[in-house]
Amino acid sequence: MNTFACTGRVVADHDGVKAVGQTQVLNFRVASDVGFGDRKSTLWLGCALWGKRAEALAPMLNKGQYVAISGELSQREYEKDGQTRTALEVRVGEVDLGPKVSDAPAGGGSQPSGAAGQVDDEIPF
Repeated sequence: MNTFACTGRVVADHDGVKAVGQTQVLNFRVASDVGFGDRKSTLWLGCALWGKRAEALAPMLNKGQYVAISGELSQREYEKDGQTRTALEVRVGEVDLGPKVSDAPAGGGSQPSGAAGQVDDEIPF
């Protein structure tokens, strides 16, 4: 089973929903921080959201939007400037939206809490 989940921010405005045959697809990119301190790095992910959810979420998945995504992770190779490079891509199955950068509280530390934006303060752990 290939299941991948992460949180991060949408790094750029998408190009809109496109038709692939009879199905709609929305491609967007997410930056997710990995590690901490001196070992902190950023994982850059290409994401594809398919079907009616692509159309419904397109207005909300713009630059700065905090998201939690899960889906199937794949890797592809491509050439750029004569060098072989690797790109990670996620076929998104689930998306939860959090606050945009401009909407986040001053102290930071906000976490995605679902499309409704509500926080459950009574989590037992």
